[in-house]
Amino acid sequence: MKSRSVQITLIGVGQAGGRLVDTFLDVDDWLVDDPVVGACAIDTSRAYLQNLSAVPDAQRHLLGTDRAKGHGVGSDNELAATIAVEERAKIAEISDDLPIAESDAVLLLAGLGGGTGSGMTPVIAERVRSQYDIPVYGLGILPHSRSAPIQTLNAARSLQSLRQQTSHVFLFDNDAWADADPDEETYRELNERVVTSIGTLFGVMDQVDSDDNLLSTNGLSSVGLTSESAVHIPLTKENRGLFSRLWSPSTEQSEANPIGTDEATPSMRRDQIEEVLHEAASPPYSIRVEPNKIRQVELFVIAPESYLSETDLSALELTTAIQLDLTDLHICEPSPSGASDRVSALCILTDDCFDCVSELMEEAIAMQNDTSCVEVSEALDRLPDLLKDRSTDTEVTSVDGDGDLEPLF
Repeated sequence: MKSRSVQITLIGVGQAGGRLVDTFLDVDDWLVDDPVVGACAIDTSRAYLQNLSAVPDAQRHLLGTDRAKGHGVGSDNELAATIAVEERAKIAEISDDLPIAESDAVLLLAGLGGGTGSGMTPVIAERVRSQYDIPVYGLGILPHSRSAPIQTLNAARSLQSLRQQTSHVFLFDNDAWADADPDEETYRELNERVVTSIGTLFGVMDQVDSDDNLLSTNGLSSVGLTSESAVHIPLTKENRGLFSRLWSPSTEQSEANPIGTDEATPSMRRDQIEEVLHEAASPPYSIRVEPNKIRQVELFVIAPESYLSETDLSALELTTAIQLDLTDLHICEPSPSGASDRVSALCILTDDCFDCVSELMEEAIAMQNDTSCVEVSEALDRLPDLLKDRSTDTEVTSVDGDGDLEPLF
């Protein structure tokens, strides 16, 4: 049994990043310990910051008032990156005001298609990484396939730079989980799925052998999560929290077979664990991937102690390995403050690149070479010199990316 979850500090950048941090702070029924010890939101839009509800006012930071006048930067991530470079001293102050020194990791969250999130996040990652000797992770939301072309270019360039400045990047694709025309309610639920998936991962990472180095490579990860009430604890309005709402059957279905955890037979427990494992290891994941092509797959089972001590788990790994060529299966217990009445499975698929990311890069290269994108492309290509000229303590050099697409810096 672990003593605590991995402790993380959140930095949300741009509208999407701020909303994700807001959602993180709203969750009150984690499967394991709450992993968040500190959080802030950074934006160039005053209105987006004012629309947040859970992020404390003192941790909402408006940058670029001279250039953006508090109105945001639109899709101009070159301007956003320029602002971040010019205000690196302020970013350092913001970081110092967070409990990063007491954290195990920093997680930067952003939508990669917009201007502020895609432009500022790699620069902020570089700044935080130079200040603190702990892992800096990125969480990026890829733009919808029907988004404007400039958002594809923004996402590709931002992702390539973000990978250079972080230990690992978690990707979420609006196309993977959203309908053709997602509305505000759909985006709210998507944010909750993102948050519960990543929050659960950091909650169980302390139960993984340190030799496994789960997130030590400079790779990309896609995520799948399934959670349901332990067989068959009835759900009520009182205990139907966020996880129940997102991942469980309806209240009426659960109440139809009100068998408590202690009354469930070993066979029933094993069947339920196999069910959640199968669902977590099956599409849709957080981005479109083909499991058979993935370099590394990690599965986590989170279940009450009675499930883990009285259930024969010897056949579970074999069953899942056939499906996904499983790298490892981790059996985890919920913490005392976590949801002890749930059985959950988390699937992390990691590789150096995914097919959908390669497609994104190829599309961005084509757009960069198109005359309609020349001005944006040239502006972005000037960033390495800008960073070198304006950096007061660390020279940031340009590193060639894959193909013909240069990173932001």
